[in-house]
Amino acid sequence: MVISVTDEPLELVESWIAEVGATHPIVVMPEGQLEKVIGVEYFPTSAVFYGREMQWKGSAGEAASRLEPVQKMASKEPVYPKKLAKVIKSMKKGMPSNALQDLRKIAGKLEGRDASWAARLDAFLVESSAKAFAASAAAIEAGYWARGVELAQPYLGKSSPFPRAAETQAQLDMLKSEALYSKEMAGGALFQKAQDLEKAQEYLDAFKVYKSILKKSAGCKIAEHAQEAAQRLIEEGKPGFKPSCPNCRRNKGRACSKHLEKVKL
Repeated sequence: MVISVTDEPLELVESWIAEVGATHPIVVMPEGQLEKVIGVEYFPTSAVFYGREMQWKGSAGEAASRLEPVQKMASKEPVYPKKLAKVIKSMKKGMPSNALQDLRKIAGKLEGRDASWAARLDAFLVESSAKAFAASAAAIEAGYWARGVELAQPYLGKSSPFPRAAETQAQLDMLKSEALYSKEMAGGALFQKAQDLEKAQEYLDAFKVYKSILKKSAGCKIAEHAQEAAQRLIEEGKPGFKPSCPNCRRNKGRACSKHLEKVKL
């Protein structure tokens, strides 16, 4: 596993992640904590650990040649048993209901390591469904209907094997009978879009989307959340923030005086 470590400000790290599309783990450790452990003398420095012991450190350019012999020694065995390949594939596709159904069809025929893995996956899927249903109910109760439906949906279906699936489906069906259901769902989709824009530090665009929810989903709970989120952006001085601007980055996430957009609800 490759892990990047930095002591740069979080706002700068987030903008870099958004720019390059990094997906590997990135840890922010202030005050040079890791540098002291490794003994960093220059940047960038790479290090290889086996367990808690550092095996090697040096320049990034040397890392590939140092890792090659270790990679050759590594086990080529798949992490999961081959007999569970179909189950794992469904899990990766975000289809836990199909995964558990397929798993239980073959579980009685498995032995040894395969049976052990099957039992662990079964428990994991059931536990995940319980967490998803609980989170779904909490989201709906809090006024985030679209999010609640999204959380529960992967675990539902006519032949869902999960406990509480029928109960959760009945609750969602009752929700659909509410007069403002369509507006709540549409507003919820826009709310998620605005949150994604915030994560990308596109705060002005996020504000505009939040504001649009106030009209499109007027009278809905999601409109109340949108108003709160839009007001928060104003109070935090974020609309207009530009990740590429040094002054904005040094301003602790607030837009600098040059780029700050004065917006109103």
